[in-house]
Amino acid sequence: MFNINMKEKDFKVLLINCNTMMDVLLPVGLSLISACLKEKGFEVKLFDTTFYKISKETGDEIRAKTLQVRKTNPEEFGLMYKDTDLFEDLKEMIEEYSPDIIGLSCIECTYELGIKMLKSIRHYNIPLIVGGVYATFAPEYIIAEDCVDMVCVGEGEYALVELCTKIVEEQDITSIKNIWIKKDGKIFRNGIREPVNIDELPFQDWSIFDPKRFYKPMGGKISMTGTFEMNRGCPYNCGFCSDYGLNKLYANNGGYYREKSIKRLIDEMKKKKEEYNLQFAYLVAESFLTTKRERIIEFIKSYKEVDIPFWIEARPESINEENVSLLESAGCEGISIGIESGNLNLRRELLDRNMTDETIIKTFKILERSSLRVSANNIIGFPTETREQIFETIELNRQMNAPGVMVSLYNPYKGTALREYCEEEGLIQKGSLAGDYRSETVLNMPQLSREELLGLQRTFPLYVRFPKSEWPRISKCEGNGQEAEILYKELSREYTEKFL
Repeated sequence: MFNINMKEKDFKVLLINCNTMMDVLLPVGLSLISACLKEKGFEVKLFDTTFYKISKETGDEIRAKTLQVRKTNPEEFGLMYKDTDLFEDLKEMIEEYSPDIIGLSCIECTYELGIKMLKSIRHYNIPLIVGGVYATFAPEYIIAEDCVDMVCVGEGEYALVELCTKIVEEQDITSIKNIWIKKDGKIFRNGIREPVNIDELPFQDWSIFDPKRFYKPMGGKISMTGTFEMNRGCPYNCGFCSDYGLNKLYANNGGYYREKSIKRLIDEMKKKKEEYNLQFAYLVAESFLTTKRERIIEFIKSYKEVDIPFWIEARPESINEENVSLLESAGCEGISIGIESGNLNLRRELLDRNMTDETIIKTFKILERSSLRVSANNIIGFPTETREQIFETIELNRQMNAPGVMVSLYNPYKGTALREYCEEEGLIQKGSLAGDYRSETVLNMPQLSREELLGLQRTFPLYVRFPKSEWPRISKCEGNGQEAEILYKELSREYTEKFL
């Protein structure tokens, strides 16, 4: 397979971040893996695809075009595309750095590009390992690729350190937990190790990233932003979310959901704020307020030591007057609330989100009286969903009156309960890849075509915000053609002036 003599040289790791274009929010996973490897004395370098022109539009451009966010100009902050070839640059880095192992991190919608990159460097005969959430749930497909030697299933921090250590010490690597490996014509499918103690992990290593990665558009402006892991996983099992699969994967091994101690979190945030002159913090917690009250209060009291604006995500049922007041006192600038669908039966039976319309509306009435910047996250295009049900979501948003209206397109990602449903119903083949939820859907259902969903996505905010007397005009914008585009531009200008 591969033979490395480490007695006369340091061990070098090259990580490849196969990212969606211009999505600059720092990935916690890679930052922690790099920190763990460096802590054990390994060298680490990163090849990042973020600033290469690999698609027609960025996620932020798509969201601005569909009236979900304000348009920003990243070029003002030096966020520009590289004018060199991605594949040639990767080869040049490999030849200059001479890594001993290469690790690809990708998600489902960047997997094809990631594999294309690995195929382009296979001739260097360097061990290649693939990790990330898609690798966790599709290892059998990935390990079958000729350009892949190993797959990391589940968490990678300790698994990668153990792998590199054993290679250096010339030990057997076929029994490392969380690693699938090909050797001598066989595939060794190792089980899952216990979840890592996230309080024992080193602070993230951001030194591997281009300094421009810190410039993140938020709320129509661009700020120096850091990403911080507060919790790992989620105690809920929403049908469209991969936490369902992670909870299932770790069910017999301690469970996947963990909370970082507030002291550890605050210490890291203080250090990173000072090192990188941070202006904004994005807290990674699937449901920030779903925890003990004492923990929230401890965070609020301690956060004055950090003292920069931050953004969180929360579920409607976790919002109350006291929690909102606590968030305001700590300097929380914004909050995203997951609504997903306005149809009660669809929420309960398909999405496993057991909350009433009354609870959702009450949540937004409370938030309306606050100083927080609020956005409602919606998803359209679920399997079995009809146009009428999408308009129930629109009607619920009209009642909520949230300042920010976000709408994503449903994609059946590996590791989710709904992916299993879509495969069983023949809506997607088992080996097929899902797309980018911001711009595409791979489902083309009999009751709702892909084209209809794209039309509803771009007009969704218009239906929510404009009076119903305008709905006939808005409906004309759902289609393609010159007349639809002219009318959409006209309504978009009006919408932007009034609501963005």
